[in-house]
Amino acid sequence: MAKKKKNNQSNRMQWFFLVIVVPTIFALTLTLVVLTFMGVNVFDRAENYANKIPGVSSIVSTSEEKDAQRETDQLEATIEDNNAEIDQLESEINNKDATIDDLNQTIAKLESEVESALEVEESVDSEDNRATDMAQSFQEMDEEEAAPIIENMEDTLAVSLLAQIKSEERGAILGVMDPEVAARLTSLMTDTN
Repeated sequence: MAKKKKNNQSNRMQWFFLVIVVPTIFALTLTLVVLTFMGVNVFDRAENYANKIPGVSSIVSTSEEKDAQRETDQLEATIEDNNAEIDQLESEINNKDATIDDLNQTIAKLESEVESALEVEESVDSEDNRATDMAQSFQEMDEEEAAPIIENMEDTLAVSLLAQIKSEERGAILGVMDPEVAARLTSLMTDTN
């Protein structure tokens, strides 16, 4: 009897499957194909109807929600790209500011060097002018008076002064000087020329 009961249950299952489930799936598939050929988007319609049902609407997401999510994702990606670009540009600005600071320091250094060179040139010019004026005075002096004075001068000043004096008078002054000092000054004069 247990076999008969078990056999009876399996027959009912087969009957239910063959009579109800298979024809229903076939009918739904046929309806879906026919509606698709008619130009009806069945899935969109089903989604719209599902969203109108209170319990089902929270489970089913609409295409608008998907589009909104996709657009949000794209905008977030754009924001991240823009932030990365902003960071890169800020880094470039900082590098260029550092370069500008370095160049400003270099400019200030070069300007101070130019000012120093101008001051040195002015002092050299004024020294040359003094040497020229003094040379004029020494040309008018007697060589015995001029020689001891020039011997006691600083070598550079003495050389520039002797360079300004005419060669005949220079020779006379050097001839009266101490031979070692005269030799040193003459050597310095030839090195500068």
